[in-house]
Amino acid sequence: MSLFHRNKIGRASIKESFDNLPCGICFIDKNGLIVLCNKQMYRLCHTLLGRDLQYISELQDAMNRPQNGVKTVSADTDVFHFPSGEVWKFTKSDITDADGNAYTQIQAFDVTVLYETEKELKRENARLKEINARAKKLYTELDNIVREEENFAVKTRVHDEMGELLGLTRNLMAQEHVSLAELKSVAKRWGQVSSTLGASSEGEEEAFDVDKTLTELTKVIAAIGVTLHIKGEFPQKSSAANLLIAAIRECAVNTVRHAEGSEMTVELTRTDVALTAVITNNGNIPEGEIQEGGGLSSLRRKTENAGGIMRVESAPVFKLEMILPGKEGLCHISKLARTRVQNVEDVLTLGQVVPVKLMEIDRQNRLNLSYIDAIDPKASR
Repeated sequence: MSLFHRNKIGRASIKESFDNLPCGICFIDKNGLIVLCNKQMYRLCHTLLGRDLQYISELQDAMNRPQNGVKTVSADTDVFHFPSGEVWKFTKSDITDADGNAYTQIQAFDVTVLYETEKELKRENARLKEINARAKKLYTELDNIVREEENFAVKTRVHDEMGELLGLTRNLMAQEHVSLAELKSVAKRWGQVSSTLGASSEGEEEAFDVDKTLTELTKVIAAIGVTLHIKGEFPQKSSAANLLIAAIRECAVNTVRHAEGSEMTVELTRTDVALTAVITNNGNIPEGEIQEGGGLSSLRRKTENAGGIMRVESAPVFKLEMILPGKEGLCHISKLARTRVQNVEDVLTLGQVVPVKLMEIDRQNRLNLSYIDAIDPKASR
């Protein structure tokens, strides 16, 4: 016997090796009959079917409706969880042998470790998400606590300062002769309190009792010798009310400090799209252009951040005008001119008040506006 024959692999050796494969594998002919199947696949199919596998149709039915404690891991994959705790993935492919005969090959792979690793990763991700959510909540609560403590400290200091100033102001008003230096000193301190209040409330949109706040503010202004007149309906919306109260407070201080006035008037006009407030006083006319200090600058910034416009005039009388949006609308850049516009600044300037025409109200109740159709109706034709 030659060396080749002595080492030739027989059918029994091939079958033994086939049976010892860690994966399950079987081959089915064109008639659906099992022609070759290893022990692993027989074991798995016996669990799925409750008996030995003979036809591919039996395996397909068992995979579509698993029984005997076998569960599908997911509806769109052929991955099954067996009662033993094992997880197997089944695949199917068509092959052809050397003689041209067609067969269907079904394989099963043990993916238990991969499945358990994936489950652990999902649990870890869920745990990390929960930790992240809790940390985010704690950071938010901590930020709120710090902000509340800071606001409380500011409000306490302002409360004490205003109490002291009210007493000092009453004493000055009771005296027959008060020096100009004393009046300017008190007015300066009122201005500092006003700036502090404006800074501490900037950006806050908390609801508050508008009427009560306005009544208290009127009393404070009266205590420094200024009578407040309000014409029109004062807004109840906290954002607009906050801005107007800040404006009244700032103008009252300036009425005493710079204009030496005794009366201040706030005229309010409301339309469907805006609220306009005009504040004037009976004091001395400012000399030259008004230089905006910290109080007016802060007020302008808050007004513009709210989408409004603020104007300050010194002649013929001091006038502060605020225009606050009542309803927002959108004017697209294509609606600024009949020609192509590259930049909005090529047509309009920042803070410019322009007429617009309402073109439509969309499904989200937004106003679509046009500037060119308002100034030149021919453009819409």
